[in-house]
Amino acid sequence: MNTDMIGGVIRAVLPPVIAYMIGKGVLPSGDYGSVITGLVALVTAVWSVRTNTTGKVIK
Repeated sequence: MNTDMIGGVIRAVLPPVIAYMIGKGVLPSGDYGSVITGLVALVTAVWSVRTNTTGKVIK
């Protein structure tokens, strides 16, 4: 499974999971955008670290 496939799975699964959590009252409905923004920022940071560190360190 490559990164494009994993990204597709996350994009397909994440919105229904968050909608379910909002429906159950775990997340307030106004925080939906904040949660998505935070998750995107976190995933982007992890991806950036993983793709830019192996063998690419300037000494």
